[in-house]
Amino acid sequence: MKVTVNRTTVELFEGARSQHAVLRYLVHRRLGAAKLHQGRIYDAYGHEIGLDAPLREGQIIKFRITK
Repeated sequence: MKVTVNRTTVELFEGARSQHAVLRYLVHRRLGAAKLHQGRIYDAYGHEIGLDAPLREGQIIKFRITK
């Protein structure tokens, strides 16, 4: 399935969670996987979602690194 993370489309397996999408995005951007725990994940409406949030085909999420 395809999911968009920060305007980047990533290909994932069925049943993937938000953490899988963000990890795929981080690899694509050549950033370290440790950044996953330094940021927060939001849905398309700006609501924070957890690392284990289920995803569906075509979903849009945002990942922001917090300090």
